[in-house]
Amino acid sequence: MYEKIMHNVLFPFSAENLECYLKKSKTGDYLLRYLNELDAKTCIIEERYIDKDYMIDYQKFYSRSFEKYTRETTRIHIFDKEISEKEFKKALNGKYKQLIKSYLGFIIVKPVFFDIDKEEPLIGRTLLKTYLKEEGNLKRYFIREKYHVSLFGIPLDIESLPFQDQDIGVGMCATIALWVASQPLVNPYGIPKLSPAEITEIATLQPTPNRRFPSVSGLDVNQMVNYIQSVGLDVEPIEAHEEIIPIAVKAYINARLPLIALVALYKNGENEEDYDWHAAVISGYKCDEKRNIKELYVHDDAIGPYNKVKSMNGNFKFWDNEWIRKEDYDKCEVYDLLVPVYSKIRLTFFAIFSVLEEKNTQVKSSEIAHELYLYTIRKYKKELLGARIEDKMEILKMFLPRFLWVIRTYYKNEPFRDDIYDGTSVYARHCKTVNYR
Repeated sequence: MYEKIMHNVLFPFSAENLECYLKKSKTGDYLLRYLNELDAKTCIIEERYIDKDYMIDYQKFYSRSFEKYTRETTRIHIFDKEISEKEFKKALNGKYKQLIKSYLGFIIVKPVFFDIDKEEPLIGRTLLKTYLKEEGNLKRYFIREKYHVSLFGIPLDIESLPFQDQDIGVGMCATIALWVASQPLVNPYGIPKLSPAEITEIATLQPTPNRRFPSVSGLDVNQMVNYIQSVGLDVEPIEAHEEIIPIAVKAYINARLPLIALVALYKNGENEEDYDWHAAVISGYKCDEKRNIKELYVHDDAIGPYNKVKSMNGNFKFWDNEWIRKEDYDKCEVYDLLVPVYSKIRLTFFAIFSVLEEKNTQVKSSEIAHELYLYTIRKYKKELLGARIEDKMEILKMFLPRFLWVIRTYYKNEPFRDDIYDGTSVYARHCKTVNYR
């Protein structure tokens, strides 16, 4: 009996073995490709898992349907090591170090579907390991938090940013973008951790002619802003000009603040005024040794987590990803960025951007460059601990505000100077200059 149970929950990672769970899910196909890149080897299944987000959505929407929906989800755990039944038995008896080292995260499959034929199950809260931090001379930066996971009592950890599919019942793309963007802000800023249905409820207190549930038409921009402000945060709206997008991405990803991209999807032959509106979350980027962004990573509820986005001709205002490669769209254009920020970050992006622009106009050498970063004082001083700077003790002891905008000057691709500005001020107030050795 024990061996039979083992056979049902433990098996090699493959599309064939997961077909009975993922079926014809487009997101499932993406996740299979993503996990292949992470060299996934083994799956362990929890057939009956209670997920808090889905449970709340079930209570608010699905439990009141005539059709019977179960409260239980299926959770698929993935590992990058081949795990035998013998090794798994040892893990259940307390010897689980190999499972901890090889854990790639989990996928939740909800008992609800995109389609009436029940061929495309919805992917629920999913946490997967990111791509490697370094790839030759290229570096990757991600927003991620550490999450604790229990697999039959085995303690596992995963550093990631949660993802899930859009769900026409309780929340379309804008709701899920808000849900994703809120996750890393819960602990540092004390905002509530809400399910998609709860987010839609709060956001739609801002009236529109559309229904709340089912959330067929999704949220508009005003409703998105209403939700962010309702949970105690503020919104930094950024008009997505070509030159601004990479600067904003690097600045806010450094502060672990997700950027919600408002995107227009154009089909071939359509009028420029006629497009499909979409929202997704920029969760990371890849850059070269000169800090030029080569790739964005986007949590897109219609594609998957950490979706690779290339630029069109070096311009990240226009995206090259699955919307162009696999769907029938010929243009994916970013119109605006919405950044949920803590209310005490009062110095706006464009206020400090104007200072950065002024510094750039003074540059006379191609060997000098400036970068803009947003920091908490804790992260900034921790970074300086390992840096070679002048007057280190004085700098580390210095009394500074909780939030800092830092314009870093690079000379020959090495840090040369930091100009620190008070992030809690309404004006670009210069606090200190830090010189590197």
